[in-house]
Amino acid sequence: MDDGEKKTKTKDIDVEKQGGEPPRAALEKQLSIEENEPLEKAKEKPPPGLNGSLIMLYLLFFVMFATGWITLNSCSINRLIPIYLIVAGSVGALAKFLSKIKNKHLFNLTVALVIFDVVWHLLGTYWVYREYQPNYDPKQGKYCNRTAYLLSFWVLTFQYTLLTFFILISGCYMMMRGDFKKK
Repeated sequence: MDDGEKKTKTKDIDVEKQGGEPPRAALEKQLSIEENEPLEKAKEKPPPGLNGSLIMLYLLFFVMFATGWITLNSCSINRLIPIYLIVAGSVGALAKFLSKIKNKHLFNLTVALVIFDVVWHLLGTYWVYREYQPNYDPKQGKYCNRTAYLLSFWVLTFQYTLLTFFILISGCYMMMRGDFKKK
């Protein structure tokens, strides 16, 4: 017996011990797993813990909440802009935190929070973009705190930019998905 036959024989014995499948079926199963290995690796869950993007996201939520809270009475042009920051920061952080917990009732709550968050962002878009280029100086009449307004403006602009990017990438994938299939 040469080395190739020994390896095959060892696999056959292991397969028989594990599931009792015929050696050929087990070999075909192994080959199909090896062909789809990148796909299988993509389906694996990442190890638990914090990663950099999650920390940055929670930091953004905290900064939004804190800025809105600190500047709550510093935006006479539209008092809803700091309120938008407070609610968006707290609801975003809560929804992200609850999405990690495996519970049917919390899942339903998370879905409700995400729907509320989308509606809240649409309202925030109206409030912030309607007051584009506000007066930042309180001595000149109605004004808005520069930090609160610009944080709101750039967070919304960044979110819409990402949304547009993902829609474009998804569209490209949908048009080219046939090219990714093996022949």
